[in-house]
Amino acid sequence: MKQAALVLAVVFLIVAVLYWTGHFIPSGVHVKHGIVAVILALLSLVWYRFQSAEPAR
Repeated sequence: MKQAALVLAVVFLIVAVLYWTGHFIPSGVHVKHGIVAVILALLSLVWYRFQSAEPAR
C-alpha cells in the first residue's frame, strides 16, 4: 500500500502540471483542476507517511 500512495502522489503531480500548462487538454488551462490535483497529491503523501509510521502498540 505504501507504493500505491507514492505512485498516486506522482501521478497527481503530473496531472496538475498538465492541467496548468494546458497540454493534452483541448479546452485550455484549468487552474482549479490543477489545484485539486496538487491537494490530492499532498493527501496521498500524508497517506504514505501514515503507512510508514510504527504502530502505537
